[in-house]
Amino acid sequence: AAIEQAHWDASKVQEKLRRDIDGHASSVCSAKLSELVANYEKQLSKALTEPVESLLEGGGKDTWASIRRLLKHVTETAVSKFLTAISGFELDQATIDNMVQDLRDYARNMVEKKAREEAGKVLIHMKDRFSTIFSHDNESMPRVWTGKEDIKAITKDARAASLRILSISAAVRLEEKPDNIDNILFSSLLDGNMAVTSSQDRSIVTSADRLASSTWEEVSPKDTVITPVQCKSLWRQFKAETEYTVTQAISAQDTVFPF
Repeated sequence: AAIEQAHWDASKVQEKLRRDIDGHASSVCSAKLSELVANYEKQLSKALTEPVESLLEGGGKDTWASIRRLLKHVTETAVSKFLTAISGFELDQATIDNMVQDLRDYARNMVEKKAREEAGKVLIHMKDRFSTIFSHDNESMPRVWTGKEDIKAITKDARAASLRILSISAAVRLEEKPDNIDNILFSSLLDGNMAVTSSQDRSIVTSADRLASSTWEEVSPKDTVITPVQCKSLWRQFKAETEYTVTQAISAQDTVFPF
């Protein structure tokens, strides 16, 4: 009996094999790229989190300028290394551009997230700063209340430093755009002292009224972290919770010089 010989289509088998190999290679490539991206995101997080936290807690006048410089340096360094790392992959330019933009967005979002997180602890930071400045002299030595110290001036300096932290925390400033948050807070809460009488300058009244708002001038809602009215409330709480420290200092001076 004759056996009919099967007819195999070799081209179809080869095509399937090619697709299987390409699919496997693509899967391996995607996995390696995902691992690479995750690694660089981890590096960005590590390079940004603690320095940004330290800058926000420090309360320097140029805090956001320093954060912008840090973000730019860390991001550009990471992008440069990332481009080198993916140079061995066969990726089209559009894919590369998208991956790089994703890294930049990740770094920016990390800073914004950290800023909002620290803003949630702003009252603690304000009180810590007040305590440090009020209780230590210009040489960082603990103050001894001998009766010669100008407690009123020391209190104002300590409150100003604390208010600066509130101002820094009130908005995310990753774009180099001017705003009046600092001026509004200082004229309303420190200079105006939140107690406006009929004899005081009308500008103070106007400035105080500007805190009865949920938005800042020249600051977009997406960049607002602490609203004006929230700042006013936080300042009241801050003053109430630090008043005892001032009272103790006054009592200490009265004990040294009772008359």
